[in-house]
Amino acid sequence: MKYWWLALLIVAIFAAETYLVWQMRNNRKACMITLTVLSSVLLIYKTVEFAYYRIADKGLYPVEFSHITYFVLGVTVCFGIKKMRAFAGICSVLAGFGYVVAACFSPGSIITEASAVFYIPLAIIQHEVLWFAGCLLLFNVDKYSIKDIWVPLVGVFTMIIFSVLVSQRIIYKDFASYDNMIIIKIVTGRIVEYLIGAENLTVAKQAITAVVLIVAAVGIFVSFYFINNAAFKKREKKGSVIKGENFEIGIVPFIKSAVAKKCRHVCVATSDSQAEVSADVADKEE
Repeated sequence: MKYWWLALLIVAIFAAETYLVWQMRNNRKACMITLTVLSSVLLIYKTVEFAYYRIADKGLYPVEFSHITYFVLGVTVCFGIKKMRAFAGICSVLAGFGYVVAACFSPGSIITEASAVFYIPLAIIQHEVLWFAGCLLLFNVDKYSIKDIWVPLVGVFTMIIFSVLVSQRIIYKDFASYDNMIIIKIVTGRIVEYLIGAENLTVAKQAITAVVLIVAAVGIFVSFYFINNAAFKKREKKGSVIKGENFEIGIVPFIKSAVAKKCRHVCVATSDSQAEVSADVADKEE
């Protein structure tokens, strides 16, 4: 393997990030601040990047799984949308882990498929950040209820519908790679051609692959909830002290806090006014 050193580097970063997640497990506040910084940078960068592609008519849009994940993660964390945290975390972990696995089996493709040398370290950093942010969300931030699994399932279904619309050229008609989308290849089972070759692909093999992958995907999503719950229960049994246990950051928490603060001021002002009125009445009666 010609680029074994690149695969080794990516795995080393992956291992270091995983260890850091474990070290931060009892400091929720640090996790939330780190997530906000990383997600904000990714969201701003990706927004500018795809805006440029659109202005330059390059026919490139955020339609692949990892591309969509950048925005799901950014919006979820920056806006502080609690219900979407598990979904954003799962997508980020899968996108980051998938990249690391691909790098181990085919590190050369990272170099040959890059349009410029600059994009090689950039792609590595972006996907490693997804893994790191996803693990923080799934294992260090909140304990998620399995009852809310409908959120990620609806999210994935929305991704699939979106991808179908793009692949059928109903939206983004000038998208350059509409016939080579990973999500579509997974749903249709065409992804198996990477293992057996396009010439050996049959309808039956596609159907079996699609069913296996869909069942596996549902199983993975459910398992993340159980792993998340197990991690938090273990800390609860140990009596671990969680720093910033109720700490929240984001646009929605900020608005809620501002509204609550305003309501408290109004209530205090109203109480003071009522007290003054009562005092005046009492004085008059005397």
